[in-house]
This record gives sequence, C-alpha cells and structure tokens, in this order.
Amino acid sequence: MTPFAAGLSSRTAAIRDRALRLVTHDNLFVVVKSATLVFLIRVAGAGLTYASMICLARWLGAFDFGIYAYVSVIITLAGLALSAGFNSSALRFIPQYAARQKWRRLSGFLARSYAIVFAISLIGALLGAGLVVALRGMIEPYYFAPLLVGLLCVPVWTLLSQGEVTARAFGWMHLAYVPGYIARPVLLILFVGGLLLVRPPDAVAALWGFFGACAVAALGQGVVLHRRIRERVTAASARHHTQHWLSVSLGFLVIDGFRMLLDNTDVLMIGRLLDPHSVAVYYAAIRTGGLVAFVSFSMIALAVPRFAQIHATGTRGELQKFVTGVIQMTFWPSLLAAIALALLGPFAMSLFGPDFEGGYPTMLVVLAGLVLRSATAPAEHLLNVTGHHRDTIRVYAVAALANVVLNLLLIPRFGIMGAAIATYTAMLSGNAWLYVLVRRRLGVSAFVFAGRARA
Repeated sequence: MTPFAAGLSSRTAAIRDRALRLVTHDNLFVVVKSATLVFLIRVAGAGLTYASMICLARWLGAFDFGIYAYVSVIITLAGLALSAGFNSSALRFIPQYAARQKWRRLSGFLARSYAIVFAISLIGALLGAGLVVALRGMIEPYYFAPLLVGLLCVPVWTLLSQGEVTARAFGWMHLAYVPGYIARPVLLILFVGGLLLVRPPDAVAALWGFFGACAVAALGQGVVLHRRIRERVTAASARHHTQHWLSVSLGFLVIDGFRMLLDNTDVLMIGRLLDPHSVAVYYAAIRTGGLVAFVSFSMIALAVPRFAQIHATGTRGELQKFVTGVIQMTFWPSLLAAIALALLGPFAMSLFGPDFEGGYPTMLVVLAGLVLRSATAPAEHLLNVTGHHRDTIRVYAVAALANVVLNLLLIPRFGIMGAAIATYTAMLSGNAWLYVLVRRRLGVSAFVFAGRARA
C-alpha cells in the first residue's frame, strides 16, 4: 500500500469512528433516529412542494406565478406576526412542562395559546384586508385581488403552523410534518389542477387553492392532535400564566420576525423594485437551492427541545457533545446535497419553463449561503432556549436592517443576483455574531469545527 493510500485509509477510519461515537451518544442517537424520519418526510414533502411549484409555474405562467409567490411570502410573514410568538414558545414550554409533569400548566398553555393565536390571526387578517382596500390606489392592480385572498389564508395558515410546532414539542413527527409538508402540496395540486378542467387558472385561483389546502390539512391535523393530547396529558384543571407566556412568546416573535425578514426581504423588494416575472425566476431559484435546507431542518427540528432539556438537567460537556454531533450531522450532508444540486441546477430550473433558466447563477449563490449557514446552524436556537433570546433579537435586528439596505443598493444594479448576494451577506454575518455569543454565554462552540466547551 502506498503512503498516500495508507494515509487515506487511516483518515477514513478516523472519520468513521468519530461518526460512530457521535451517533451512539444517547441524546444524539435519539435525535438522529427521529431526524431520519423527519428527513424522509421532508424529502417527500420537498419533492411534492417542488412539484406543486413547477405545476403552478407552468399552469399560471411566469407573470401570475410571480404574483402568487409574492403574495405567498406575505401570507407567511403575516401568519408569523399574528402567531404572537406562540409557534416558537411552544417548543420551550411544552417539553418543559411535560418533562416535569406540570399537567395543569401544560393544559393551560395549550388551550390559551390556541385561543390567542386564532383570535389575533383572524382580527389581523380582517384589518389587513381593510387596509388593502383603503390603499387600493397605491397598490398595483394585479396585486389587489390576490392580496385580499391571501389575507384570508392567514388564519388557517397560522393554525396549521401552530399544530406543527405543538406536535413537534410532543415528539409526534408524523403528525407535525405530514399535514403541512405532504398533504398541503398534494391538495394544492389537486385543487388548482382540477380547475384546468374548467378554465386556465390565474394567481387568484391558485391562492384559493392554497386556502383550501391549508384548511383541510389544518382541520385533519387538529382533530388527531386533540385526541392524542387527551391521551398523553394527565387530566387536570388548567392553570394559566398568560402574562408570562405572552412575554416570552412576544420575545420569540421579535426574533422570528427579524429572521423572516432576513429570509424574505429579497422577494418583497424584488416585487416592489422589479416585476412579477423577476419575482417568479428568483422564487424558483431560491426554492430550488433551498432544497439543501431540509437537511438542516430535519436535525434542528428534533434537537431544539433537547437543547433545553440538556441545558436544564445536564452538564456543559454533555451540551457541547450534543451540539457538536448535531452540527456534524447537518453540515456534511448539506454540503453533499449542495454539490448534487449545483450539478443538476440547470435541469431543475428548466422544469419551471424556458423563462426560468436564467436563475441558475442566483441558485448557486443560494447554495453557497445555505451550506455556510449550516456550519453554525444551532447557534440561534441555543441562545433562545437557554434564556438568551434578547441577544438573538439584537443580532437579527441589525442583520435585518443590513439586509434591507443591501437589497436597496444591489437589486437596482444587479437584479435578482444582487438580492441573493445581499441576503446571504447579511444572514451569514448574523450567524457569525450568534456563534460568538453562544461561545461567550454558554461556553459552547456551535461551529462545525468545534473545540472543547469551556469549563
């Protein structure tokens, strides 16, 4: 055997042994096992969502698909804002109360959180629709009707999202992800595709299809979730700490709001500064590149509740070992997936139609940004579940502002490529700052090449 081959064999064995040590760690083994299920659901869901986007792009055409994409981003942002932060705080309170068998508080949190989310989202959607009507003269005519339909989607979208995080917090992964990531895109294809038998669909019809898909998925999820909670949670009279829950939830809302602005400012600003066609091409590029993100999503979705548990009951060394394992299982698969997508990118973009092939260079920027982001994937969540969410707020506030400024500067000059560069420059700068804060606050390294935790 040559020295090179011997060295390569030794390095391969070392990597294999390290991987085995990581996945046999008790906490990480549970997460990897569950994350495999989430990964498979997300693969199927990503494929179905991607297929629904391709169908809509071909059925609607680039212009109407751009309108649909623009409004769908507004639905997502409005749904997040009107959740009052309970779609994040549920991942903190439900596991804590269940682990400590505080059934009265758990029952109170579940009932009160859903009541607040539904009331606020419904009122907010109605007020938003009124605002759209009042400002009709300032809105491009082709956005007016789609915006009204989109705002009607917000309450059902918010309930579907709340059901997802509730099921996640209990560890019911099928129930968390199948309704939103499997059933919803299938129903969307069926609803909008069925319209083809009558007439060619437009953006408004696609958004009505979106409403129907979310409503059916949310209803089915809600029925099953209610039954399983009654079986799992010990019957007890509810105890409410509404002020405390709202205070913590609103803190998470600020974090989520700034993060969502980081993720979606580019689409919103392209819609305002350019045209629906540019929105369509950019949306296809970021969604294609975003397929890489489901690797990170699968691990982080399972890891967040365990971050809180280990921090509360374990040692810093245990937390470091777990965090390191999560990042290792996130970064390297993300890198491999990005390489594969880079090779298949031209073909993937062509599936949307001939107008979309020019988005490939933008997709490469997205891939690079997502891989680099996965190198510090848990940083934000570590701060949030250990009581340092105010640090995250400050980071995302600055990053979101920088994102707006960079998009304003780069979109007029470089078009959709400028939007991608601006977004990931701001995003990765924020992630680097979060890494430093995790190191300072927790003594833990949330980086793919981690050192030891501070004693």
